[in-house]
Amino acid sequence: MIMKSSIDELLQTATIELSSVAKTLSLKPRFESEILLSFVLKVPRIYLHTHSTQYIETALKEHFFSLIALRKKGTPIEYITQNASFYGYDFFVNPNVLIPRPETEILIDKAREIIHAYHIHSIAEIGIGSGIITTTLALLEPQCRFFATDISQKALQVAQKNIATFAPNADITLHHCSILPANAPHFELLISNPPYISEDYPISKPLLYEPKVALFGGKDGLDVYKEILKEIKKRKNIWLLCEMGFNQKEAISTLLQDAKDVAFYTDLSGLDRGFSAYFA
Repeated sequence: MIMKSSIDELLQTATIELSSVAKTLSLKPRFESEILLSFVLKVPRIYLHTHSTQYIETALKEHFFSLIALRKKGTPIEYITQNASFYGYDFFVNPNVLIPRPETEILIDKAREIIHAYHIHSIAEIGIGSGIITTTLALLEPQCRFFATDISQKALQVAQKNIATFAPNADITLHHCSILPANAPHFELLISNPPYISEDYPISKPLLYEPKVALFGGKDGLDVYKEILKEIKKRKNIWLLCEMGFNQKEAISTLLQDAKDVAFYTDLSGLDRGFSAYFA
């Protein structure tokens, strides 16, 4: 039975608990303890510091330590809180979608560069997942209309929830399919953050909690890129913007040999992260 404890005592105990797996899971014990306790108490983190001596009722303490146990096992904190920050917004996520990565914010910036430089008004996204890319762009570029697909119906439900929360008036159409349907509307820019991990690549423990369909791209990690290029070559005058694996530049360069204005970009660590290309 959990004895009566203050906020500070709860955080100290939880920090010790998480410290035992901090190195293995690459987590921040005190910070994540505060995140989880503020989630349970439904208060901002600053409240924990200004009310450190406040005692917490047993039911809430038990709930808090049940979440600490989940985190200790490796469950991503974003799935526990069902919240992930991206481009200044707090999006809803669950195990049916990938957890947004900070690197994908670069994709947003690259998309906006293309939108402004070439006066883009119609955008498609393949593999919308949680909806962070399309939703964020809809907020930043309200003059654009969007058409997005995903192979997972459950992922589309998450995307719909985020769209309804952040961009309810945006012109966004969702479609359940693997790449693009035959009746997809015209678009000038196609965006995708497809699964690009090769099937035999050893992934870290936290990734085991994320949907495999959104992670693995076949034997060489290029299956979805090949499918995207098949579709895009049926159309004309389209920009393609994608994320990619840090070790795929050479292979993707080969796939893009028929494209124009091919440009690769890196993330803040200097690793190859994505590319853009134009198909006339």
